[in-house]
Amino acid sequence: MPVSKQSKLLPPDQYGLSAEDKARFAEEEAAGMLPPHSPDLRLPSRAIEPERWASPEVQATIGRLMEAAGSQRKDRAKDKKRRTLVGLAAPQIGEHVRIIIIDTKIGAARKKPGKLECFINPEIVWRSRETAEGREGCFSAGPVWGLVRRPVAVKIRALTPEGKMVERIFEDFTARIAQHEIDHLNGIRFPDRIVSDKKRHWVHTEELPLYPARIKQWPRTVSRQRWAELIGKQP
Repeated sequence: MPVSKQSKLLPPDQYGLSAEDKARFAEEEAAGMLPPHSPDLRLPSRAIEPERWASPEVQATIGRLMEAAGSQRKDRAKDKKRRTLVGLAAPQIGEHVRIIIIDTKIGAARKKPGKLECFINPEIVWRSRETAEGREGCFSAGPVWGLVRRPVAVKIRALTPEGKMVERIFEDFTARIAQHEIDHLNGIRFPDRIVSDKKRHWVHTEELPLYPARIKQWPRTVSRQRWAELIGKQP
C-alpha cells in the first residue's frame, strides 16, 4: 500500500478510536457488519442441511455477503486507507450459518482484488505441516491487527451455491483467508490465535498505509486483556 502525504503515526500510547476510525467503523456497520463488541461474533454457526442449499433463506444470505463485499471493494478504489476485503463469513453480518466467501485469486500484496467465491459448510480436511506467519486484519476486530501463524496450505470440502460438493486446495495467502473465515464460523477471531502480545497491534485508520512496512516494530501492542475488553469478553 503506498504511503500518502496524509499518512502519519500517532503517539504509541494513543489507544481508543480516532475520528477516522469512528467514521470507517460507522460505514462498516452501515454495510451490515456487526461491531467487534457484538457477542454474536463469539457464537458457533450451524451447518446448513444439504437439501436446503437452494432455499430462499440461504440464497439471500449469500446475496447479502456478496453485496457487502462488493460495496466495500468499490469504496476501496476511492480510499486507499480502507481495508481490502478478501473474505467474509456469514456471522459477521449477523447470520449464524456456515457460509463464507473468499477471494481465490488475490495475492498477498492485496493490490488487485480477484474473484470472490462462496462456500457452504466449509471444513478443513487437510493442513500442511509447514506454517508461516502473516499479517491479518478484520472488520470484526476493529483497530486490532497482527501477525498470525497458520498452515501454508489447506484442503477444504464444501458445497457451492449450486449445491455441488467440491474439494479445493488453497495455498499461501488464499489458504490464510480460508482459515481466517472458517474460524469465524467457530466463533474465533484472529487475535485469539496470537500467542505473543507483541504481535497483536492497535492500528488507527490513518496509520494503515504505514503498517505493512513497520509491522515488526509496531509501537502500539495489544495485550490479551485489552483485546478481551474491546470485544466485551472476560480475559
